[in-house]
Amino acid sequence: MEIEKTKRYSDKLLIALALAFLAAALFRLLSNGTQSQPEIPPPTIIFTHWWEDSAEEEILQKLINEFENLNDEIKIVPDTRPYEDLRRYLFNANKDLSEEDGPFPGDIIALDPLWAPELLKKEIIEDAHAPLISFINVLYYNIDALREASFSRPPKTRSEFLSQLKVLAGREGNRRYLARGLALGLNSSRGIYDDVFPWIWSAGTQLIQEGKPAVTSRPVIESLSFLASLNSEGYIVQDAFSADSKKKRDDFISGRAAFMIAPSSDIRLVREHMGDESFGVTSIPTPDISAGKIFFGAAAWTVGISTASIHKEEAKRFVDFLVEKTSFLSAELRAIPGNGLPPTQDDFYSKVWDIAIAGESAPDFSGLPWTELEEAFREELAGLFAEKSTPAGTAAAIQRKWEAILEQR
Repeated sequence: MEIEKTKRYSDKLLIALALAFLAAALFRLLSNGTQSQPEIPPPTIIFTHWWEDSAEEEILQKLINEFENLNDEIKIVPDTRPYEDLRRYLFNANKDLSEEDGPFPGDIIALDPLWAPELLKKEIIEDAHAPLISFINVLYYNIDALREASFSRPPKTRSEFLSQLKVLAGREGNRRYLARGLALGLNSSRGIYDDVFPWIWSAGTQLIQEGKPAVTSRPVIESLSFLASLNSEGYIVQDAFSADSKKKRDDFISGRAAFMIAPSSDIRLVREHMGDESFGVTSIPTPDISAGKIFFGAAAWTVGISTASIHKEEAKRFVDFLVEKTSFLSAELRAIPGNGLPPTQDDFYSKVWDIAIAGESAPDFSGLPWTELEEAFREELAGLFAEKSTPAGTAAAIQRKWEAILEQR
């Protein structure tokens, strides 16, 4: 009997212990459920760009703030880099890079549309949007320097351009402005595009026609001859092939050059130093006998999503947001397209708008291997400026190189 009582007591004890264990486990489970879970940080999207060269920092930050307010689960961190530094990194991304180059630049990358085909081919980016906004190339001129030389307006034709350069170069004595010529910045990835091709396009011709090189046409040869004469007469500021776009702009702002060709986005930077009364912008001078139709080149902003990004879906949401803000960017930066060129509010951008609607955007190089084409053209142009070749010989050499490059595509 005593044994049976002991067994019943043991059974009750085990049941009680089991219930106590279950109660404790349940209490811990409930307690953990009521505790605040650790906060998961929002995904961080790195947006690498050079855009502050063309726009105040607060414009981009305003867009980022608006996006984050609408998408509080995503954080956008801008990474600002110089245009040429970013280009150098992207086009060497599959090679050995030094530690100074830093980590791979971001989830979203600001692109020059000229870069996109090659970066897609190299699989550096997996998507590239159409241009958001564009800034057409125009001729900047130093009003004060021209007035000192008794010119009341900028040149409209190549012969007028040469006449003004001749007077500026020959003037001696005391004068405030030492400007004597045209500033070029050929030591940059856009040097040929911004400083040389506008002269060809102003002649009403294109360098690529129906997908094939058309460098040996008469307007192209005549344009090369015109540039060669500027160089031989000393009307081009020295060191054109070692100067970049910043050096070119500095030459113009400082008064060392009376003219430069640059995108309209440079208006903001130039007026910061020169004010609104000392410089103007106009169309590229045309040949004296013009075909009538004028093409113009443009610098543009677009964006691509990095292949290396681990937040591609979130990155695409910000890209889509930027696309929706094209009108805002156009208005803030007075860019093309969009309604950002109010004629009654700013004479500079009103003039840019007039130039844009009078001409037609040059479609050259869309989807083509720009880097190779540009390097081939630069090499032959250097030979022309060194008087090692004729304009016709230079055009023929470029034609052969471009045909070979495009046949390999």
